[in-house]
Amino acid sequence: SDYKLIGRSLQDVIIEPIRSILIPGYDEVKNSAIQAGALGCSISGSGPSIFAFSNSRNIAQNVSEAMSDALNRIDISSDIYISQINKTGPKVIE
Repeated sequence: SDYKLIGRSLQDVIIEPIRSILIPGYDEVKNSAIQAGALGCSISGSGPSIFAFSNSRNIAQNVSEAMSDALNRIDISSDIYISQINKTGPKVIE
């Protein structure tokens, strides 16, 4: 429940600055997400997917629209997926 910690945990000062230069508009997308209420925003794996965390579905919707708008401003299309965090963890299926 420590949402500020989640946001701080997404601040990558080592790899993100290097990988982000390969994603057009990354800084604008990230800033748009944060301004729309995201707890944090970062690159998924080595990219180019970008994700953001929020603490409500309404904020997630606003964040997704802000991220999409930022990409649209530089003529990049995107697919947006909003989902809940898996609270139960992995399961073994036999």
